[in-house]
Amino acid sequence: MYTAAQLNGGAQPGLPEEDAASPPPVARPTYPTTGGAAEAPRMAALRVIHASPDRAAASVDLYVDELPTAIATAVAYRSVTPAVELPAGAHAVHVRPAGAAVTAAPALTAQTPALEGDHRYTVIAHGLVGGAAPHALAVAADGDSSATPEAGTAHVRFFHAVVGLGAVDLCRPATPARPAAAGQPARPAAPAAAVVENVAYGAFASAERDGQTSHYLPVPAGAAITLQIRADAARPCAGPLRGTVTLTPADQSVVTAVAVGRVTAPAAPRALLVCPDAVTDGAPSCTPVAIR
Repeated sequence: MYTAAQLNGGAQPGLPEEDAASPPPVARPTYPTTGGAAEAPRMAALRVIHASPDRAAASVDLYVDELPTAIATAVAYRSVTPAVELPAGAHAVHVRPAGAAVTAAPALTAQTPALEGDHRYTVIAHGLVGGAAPHALAVAADGDSSATPEAGTAHVRFFHAVVGLGAVDLCRPATPARPAAAGQPARPAAPAAAVVENVAYGAFASAERDGQTSHYLPVPAGAAITLQIRADAARPCAGPLRGTVTLTPADQSVVTAVAVGRVTAPAAPRALLVCPDAVTDGAPSCTPVAIR
């Protein structure tokens, strides 16, 4: 794990605080029953982050399976829905323009993985309506972490949804050499170094942690962290700079950070949406941090 000094960075507003105990999801769609005294199915919780910069999908309604009622309406770009409870198992997610009839053809229908009961999941809708691969409208799903970070750290899950931008490395910036001064030893120059490498568009960053591959990266909390987004190259962090972002994770927070925007015409501003994985009260929200 990198230290705050290694990761470097200037001051930025802190990220939203997060309570370790997630509240129960706020909605449960009604599925048809066949009667009888069958045991109630185990439920999973699912939320959706709208990360598509396409103006044709600026506001959407979300449906699951063949239920006639939307699980979320008028979901705006760069927003997150409240968690909804669904029976364990795989589900079809239908995306329609806001206000469209339930009988209208969806702009996208995608299948979730098999959801496990008593687990929480995040689905990220990204790409362009009618776009070509890999930037066609699509969804990606991932199970949320239930682990509490150690004191002084935060867990951040990064997802690449910047349309028109290929695979990227997340890097701590290079630092110049510093001569010795009063009370300060000399510091040698250090090149940019990868926090995580080769994150493809439409994918979560991943790293080895405790012998297993995880989408959550442990980072120092309570201090500003500056990260460079660089085009993936043969040598990590040697590719062209695509942007810089600075954030300050709250201590023991668990967040999903989604890089959004569009570099092809019509361009859309790039930002890192920081979405707490647990919400304590009020409507859930994501905090946009500019990528400069």
